[in-house]
Amino acid sequence: MLPYKSLIQVDRNAAVPLYIQVCNTFISLITNGTLQPSDLLPSSRILADLIGINRNTVKLAYEELISQGWAESIERKGVFVLSRLPVLSKNRLPEANKSNSPQEGFIWTNNFENATPAENLQQTLLAIDDGFPDVRLAPVDQLMREYRSLSRRFYRRNFLKYGSSKGSEHLRTAICNYLSNSRGLVVSAENILITKGSQMGIYLAAQLLLKPADNIAVGVSNYISADDTFRHSGANLLRIPVDLHGMDIDHLEELLQHKKIKALYVVPHHHFPTTVTMSMERRLKLLNLAKEYRFAIIEDDYDFDFHYDNKPYLPLASVDHNQHVIYIGSISKTFAPALRIGFMTGPSAFVEAASSLRQLIDKQGDTLLEEAFAVLFDNGEMDRHFRKSLKIYKQRRDYFCHLLKADFNDVIAFKTPEGGLGVWSNFDKKIDLIKMSEDALKKGLYIGNGNFYKNESFSTNALRMGFASLEESEMIKALGILKKILH
Repeated sequence: MLPYKSLIQVDRNAAVPLYIQVCNTFISLITNGTLQPSDLLPSSRILADLIGINRNTVKLAYEELISQGWAESIERKGVFVLSRLPVLSKNRLPEANKSNSPQEGFIWTNNFENATPAENLQQTLLAIDDGFPDVRLAPVDQLMREYRSLSRRFYRRNFLKYGSSKGSEHLRTAICNYLSNSRGLVVSAENILITKGSQMGIYLAAQLLLKPADNIAVGVSNYISADDTFRHSGANLLRIPVDLHGMDIDHLEELLQHKKIKALYVVPHHHFPTTVTMSMERRLKLLNLAKEYRFAIIEDDYDFDFHYDNKPYLPLASVDHNQHVIYIGSISKTFAPALRIGFMTGPSAFVEAASSLRQLIDKQGDTLLEEAFAVLFDNGEMDRHFRKSLKIYKQRRDYFCHLLKADFNDVIAFKTPEGGLGVWSNFDKKIDLIKMSEDALKKGLYIGNGNFYKNESFSTNALRMGFASLEESEMIKALGILKKILH
């Protein structure tokens, strides 16, 4: 007889009933080959004594096994593993000095072995992040109030059914008004696709635009997740220099004379990661080149709303009269990163195709959440949030830069950003950013190590240091820890 005393372990404090625990253990023994078809199971009395439970509990477990089709009862003989089950090979016990990690039973292609792991800031109390909003400022209570209100209204229960893969029409209309008022971008609700943040928009655009061996122009320094998305589609990345005035469009023009590109990806406001803004002269020249050479422009405008010292330039999409720009924005980056709401607009047929593709990976978004956001746009709550945040973030930017200049002038070079939520900070070459990050974490401070910004053409000893999510007292504490480490 098998050593059931050690094989069947029950937990009397678990939420799962004892008889289900016993039943599930027997199912595991059958599926891993330890028990074979027609094997006799121990009597209820013997098994109850072995594992220290009531005999009736064992009887219930056997009844459950029989009802699920794993066992059969033969009168006057006992309970047996169902004879009609296929014979399964028995798992070997792990040999000494050999790896116990399970081996996969199928062949697949892993294109993500070297993928950069995502930051997990949900368990971090103190962090100098990449440049994220302060979620404490977001009117989440008002959002959840509208969410609950919508869910309680009987006539609104249709929102719980499948809807348009483009997203809530109410939110699309609200975003149309928002884009018109804030950016002078006039589009219709039918030309808007609601996405799960800007990253989904980038992915959808890449899948529709790019085939293997196609060329896409990107910055020498660039958003690594966009680079990875384009590579995943099989495209070649052609690097364009980025200086204090944004992407070098003269260099792009020279490239276009001997290279054909299908698309160009650009962050004209607060380029990632260096935070520079593309000049209007370069924007207009880029649009002319797109018209002449017939390529698409993927404009990632993830934090347009945060400009502090001047009025922002209009997006490329706002002055594009030839339907070359696919415009991608994010509410997640201005409200709260975990609430995944973004949008994409472009030529009508392109948006329709993106909507159809979106259905293959995500049937639709959270309609109730989208409707709740639409109400916040309608009642002015989002506008109040943006204005309040802008004022607070400007104060935090100024104070953060003041502390950097006062305490880190000898080891960090930076330029005060005119907008955005982070400061591009160049560290002294003698400073090992990986070690600095590790040492800071030991002292309770999360700060990146710079690897997220590097690629085959761009490697610098620099970080984006986010200030927006830190109150002044938290800045003092965080930079105090960093100062001790660096000095």
